[in-house]
Amino acid sequence: MNIDEIKVFLNKLINAGLDEGFEQAEGVFEYNTGMAVNIFEHEVSSFENNVGQSAVFCGKLDKQMGSASTSIIEDASINYLVKEAMDNIKVKDDEDEDFFYCDKDNSNLYYDGYSEASSKNNYDSFKRVGLELESAILASDERIKSVDYLEISYSKDARVSVNTLGLTSVREYDSISVCAEAKCEQDGVVKTGAYLWFGNDIDKFDINTFVDEIKKRTVNKLGADSVESGVYDVILSQEAFVSLFSAYSGSLSAYSIQKKLSLFKDKVNDKVASSKLTVTEYPNYDKALLKFPFDYDGVITCDKDLIRDGVFKTPLHNLKTAYKEGVKPTGNHFSGIEYSNLVLNPGEKSFDELVRSVGNGLYITDLNGLHAGINAISGDFSLFCEGFLIKDGSIVRPVEQITISGNFIDLLMNITHIGSDVVNIPDGAGEFFCPSIVISNMNIAGEA
Repeated sequence: MNIDEIKVFLNKLINAGLDEGFEQAEGVFEYNTGMAVNIFEHEVSSFENNVGQSAVFCGKLDKQMGSASTSIIEDASINYLVKEAMDNIKVKDDEDEDFFYCDKDNSNLYYDGYSEASSKNNYDSFKRVGLELESAILASDERIKSVDYLEISYSKDARVSVNTLGLTSVREYDSISVCAEAKCEQDGVVKTGAYLWFGNDIDKFDINTFVDEIKKRTVNKLGADSVESGVYDVILSQEAFVSLFSAYSGSLSAYSIQKKLSLFKDKVNDKVASSKLTVTEYPNYDKALLKFPFDYDGVITCDKDLIRDGVFKTPLHNLKTAYKEGVKPTGNHFSGIEYSNLVLNPGEKSFDELVRSVGNGLYITDLNGLHAGINAISGDFSLFCEGFLIKDGSIVRPVEQITISGNFIDLLMNITHIGSDVVNIPDGAGEFFCPSIVISNMNIAGEA
């Protein structure tokens, strides 16, 4: 189905909802086509080419909404969707009202995120790059014995939404990811390391840069040992900080704050971090792969500070939470209430300067057990981690078998330096542009 045919189907769907007795209605169509090439031992080990689609009907009656979905996109499904949504609404009892939305000045929204390079993203090009990449990783260091996982995948997505208030929104985008995990061995000790690249043009994938990174993440772990338990100054790598920040990202949601399930409850306009920390959402950030001019509700997005100079400024709202609080929605309804593209304002120090400023401490590169090791309401965490020992202003050896613990707000408060070494990491609905972060006085459990 093309976009015009989808719109016709969705209008039939919402009109059927009105005929059934709903006061307002919305129809959503989502489409995805994906391709993945896996390489193992110098050949294509698997190839997948998938197509998926779904239609969702959502109807509002007496301030409540009911919904239903199907993967069968045909007129015969319309009555099923409407009746199923009506049955669902009869058992729903939510004290807060649900809403649809349409800005009359922005009622017809369209985002074309398809790349001009999409025709190059095919089986032959992925196979060629994959085989070349595997050989390059194996040849990069004699200690690398195998590439246990290597996948190049392509995804092309579309989302079309129509509601009875007059909104029509269309969002289309595509992306590529290259992911590999290598295994190295020395003196009977085995270590693994993985790396992910993402973009939308396979010709922009730099094999040499990828190989250098995955080699570093693998062989640099050899010779790792624990450290004495104690209080250390710590550099958190970009990925480590983003993974921890992301684990607590639900606390930025106005829903969690209103339900008293957020560590940021009652902290709007309060200091929650070092004055060095500013985190801003730029939905249409020029350096980001994907842009977000509007959210799933059809709300136009805007730049906003989440944390400015250490002060918590802006909870993330959808229509429902904004109405409850009497404020404007912030344009953050995507899969749930989440941010799009985030930028943590960098400092001026290079990574080497950060290491020298720490003097003696730890550089943490990997945090493990994020689902089990954090309390999203209190902010407490205890996580296994890996990294490197810093001594006399230099990185001297890898470290493992240690645990980092503390409280997330305390960690933010104890930020002493922010680096200039920004990298972009997939997070939320988009990307997080983040440098390395120096934290003082972190509790580390290692050797007794």
